[in-house]
Amino acid sequence: MVAEVSDFYGRRYRVGESDRELLGHSRNWVLAAACVAMMVAGAGQYGFGLIMGGGQYWLLAIWVATQAIAVFPLALLRERLNVRPTAAMVAGAVLTAIGDLFAGPWSAVLGGLGAAIVYGTSLAVVAKWFPERRTQLGLVSGSFAAGAVLFATPLPIIAVVVITACGLLLKEPPKNWWPQRPDPRTWALDKNVNLSLRHSRPAIRRYTPGELLRCPTYAVMYVLGACAAAAWLFDIAFMAAFVASNGWGYAFAAVAVCLLTLSSGVARWATGWAGERFGVGRVVRAALGLGAFGQLLVIVAGQQQTPVLLALAALLVGVGAGCCYALLPALVEVHFGDQAGLLNFGLVYSAKAVGGIVGIGLAASIVGGYGYAAGFLLAAGLGIVAAIASGLLRQPGVPRLLAPA
Repeated sequence: MVAEVSDFYGRRYRVGESDRELLGHSRNWVLAAACVAMMVAGAGQYGFGLIMGGGQYWLLAIWVATQAIAVFPLALLRERLNVRPTAAMVAGAVLTAIGDLFAGPWSAVLGGLGAAIVYGTSLAVVAKWFPERRTQLGLVSGSFAAGAVLFATPLPIIAVVVITACGLLLKEPPKNWWPQRPDPRTWALDKNVNLSLRHSRPAIRRYTPGELLRCPTYAVMYVLGACAAAAWLFDIAFMAAFVASNGWGYAFAAVAVCLLTLSSGVARWATGWAGERFGVGRVVRAALGLGAFGQLLVIVAGQQQTPVLLALAALLVGVGAGCCYALLPALVEVHFGDQAGLLNFGLVYSAKAVGGIVGIGLAASIVGGYGYAAGFLLAAGLGIVAAIASGLLRQPGVPRLLAPA
């Protein structure tokens, strides 16, 4: 029987219905469809450095800025207008296909909008179907990065067909739906059932987007997101050109970019486990530090002309960025509470737009004037700033001297 229950924190849950009763199949099909759609949508960003290069970096900056800024307003609009995920994904498929033309600024804007629709819809639907397993969001986020390896040359027809087909499987559960096991009231308090409670207290309450914008913690988290994004996007845009400029050839440039994106995707898939067992904040700080070290290692590899060292550096940078992005939704939830549609996450994710302008657009000027080493040094510095910002995060409303959990 369907019933509504409340946990210790007053959060409400709808229990009694299985995913198979609502969908006719396992919710894992929804997860798989979201992952495949994200693979195709992310190819426009992660394959850009390998596809275009040259003087086209501002096109990527426009694409990234549009995609990052649009996630929140489009997600909010979809929630307010009650637009079904399938309809949103069809629109996202068409716009993503236009973006894959790489025809100019207008194409970059439309492609960014399409990717934003696919990104926001996929994450929101999966979050609603897996309320007790938010680590699955790392799988969806990771697919956005790993897809560039499979779709290194994005084709409009692939975007339209694949994303639309995946959208047919994306259906939302009833509001506040919870699976038959575990009991949500136990989940909210028992550290043996919910392992994340061992290192991260739940947010003091659910913050609305308006309340989030007024919190100092949001400003710190925004700096974290912007710096981390700038460092990561610099690598995506310039790694292939850097490798080619060192005389290693286009083939090794392709290998380096594949290692960068694939390691980021794989790290996102596996990071949820680490976040539950060691704490989201700790893993994010470690990941940002690892990424900064990888940026410095890239400089050394270029100076020493050591391709093996460069491959290792690409792996470290990719793993560091992947861990950070995979845990960003959990980091937002720990501080501001969970929310339908991941609207609060969309506000934090918009920091990626600033990161795109700094890490791609302005960095192109630095590389042109001072060389690639200066660019990677800047990326390392931004990674360190992001790591410091992660250490300054505090849950709003929680006293500083509260006894450890």
